[in-house]
Amino acid sequence: MSSAATSSTNGAEASSSKAAPSPTLYVKNIEGKVKKHAELRRQLHSLFSTYGRVLDVVATRAHGMRGQAFIVFETPSFSTAAKRSLHNFSFYSKPLHIEYSTGSKSKALLRKELGHEAVQEMDLEKSRTTESKRGEKRANQTAPEEEEEEEEEGSGRKRVKREEEDGVIVRASNVPGSIEGEVISALFSRQSGYVETDEGTNREDGETWTAEIRFDGEESAKAALESLQGVQIDPMYKLELSIVS
Repeated sequence: MSSAATSSTNGAEASSSKAAPSPTLYVKNIEGKVKKHAELRRQLHSLFSTYGRVLDVVATRAHGMRGQAFIVFETPSFSTAAKRSLHNFSFYSKPLHIEYSTGSKSKALLRKELGHEAVQEMDLEKSRTTESKRGEKRANQTAPEEEEEEEEEGSGRKRVKREEEDGVIVRASNVPGSIEGEVISALFSRQSGYVETDEGTNREDGETWTAEIRFDGEESAKAALESLQGVQIDPMYKLELSIVS
């Protein structure tokens, strides 16, 4: 593999990405000859950590994710320095294509900026708002009181309507506390129909947690589940996914 210094000319070329600076970089065109997942993560971590503290590296072999990775830095200044230097850098004889990730900011960064209690309160308020909206929708839904066939048809129409309004949620269970929410968001945001990722409430550092990933419909949710089920995003963790009914 070439050194970063030998490719400084290529690295100076600007990426075509127009996304706003983000602590997370989306890296494409990675050589697939590195067979071991752990080895690829180590190589990428070693390369990118030259430019600042790297919180996490996500590189999977899931369908549709081969040759791609997400690098989560501590600050946008670190990610910007890495992007400028390493865009088109020759990594195992292939030029890296680097863009800013469009995923949401990780909880680790928010806790650092605002404090743990402030982030907890934001999570609780988001949960209250979500539950309130769901309660209003349930209150406004009335069950058909006609014949059985009409009830089934009505139920089907309501289910489709709820999907259109609320979307369908894929739940990732037992996620280690060492894995940031931004990593999950970045991974699922490449899937068709992705809407948002909710990290849940009262998450404590070091504990396992549950992520709820919202899609625009059942078809998109099932496709994402089939694509990413069992994908190893950490040496000790594979995605445990289910659809919330």
